[in-house]
Amino acid sequence: MQPKQYDNSMNKEEKDTLITSNMGYVVTLARQYKSDILSTDDLIGEGSIGLMKAVEKFDPSRGKPFVTFAAPYIRKAIEDAITRLTGDIPVMSTDESLPVGSNNNFTLLNVLEDKDSPKADHAVEQNALSDRMLEAISMLDEREQAVIKRFFGIEYERMTMAEIGEEMGLKRERIRQIRDKAMRKLKKQAPSA
Repeated sequence: MQPKQYDNSMNKEEKDTLITSNMGYVVTLARQYKSDILSTDDLIGEGSIGLMKAVEKFDPSRGKPFVTFAAPYIRKAIEDAITRLTGDIPVMSTDESLPVGSNNNFTLLNVLEDKDSPKADHAVEQNALSDRMLEAISMLDEREQAVIKRFFGIEYERMTMAEIGEEMGLKRERIRQIRDKAMRKLKKQAPSA
């Protein structure tokens, strides 16, 4: 008997809905982390990347709630960003009774103890993601490319929005707007499964 193959049968619209309806969850998780270098907005941005990866890998037919499935991806993206920039192990709030997610019966302790989270081959995944990102980024205008490449550390050292703003002579908020606009463009270019 063949093992069940991975099957993400959601269309682009369903994936987009999962992303938008779970951004509040990303914000909740990001606020549990403390970083001297990354702002809460930066942590939310990193968590959003983890959320998008989770949406791509989520198989609704397996019956696992999406928030349970996505939590490890979101946490890993945030923790990797903190570690990459500071070399420190991320500090997370220990308020394990804090409700997270849309149904409020899922606590931070449940998130921390999710032993069923998938273990992806991180290096292979990162290389494939980088190749796809470079191809997609080439479709952006010059200023959007500059912001995205620096923010995600593609061909440059990874930088915070404040550092990018200083380098480009723009305010941090303007860099955030450019990044968000570029991310929307990249999301539209992403092929639907």
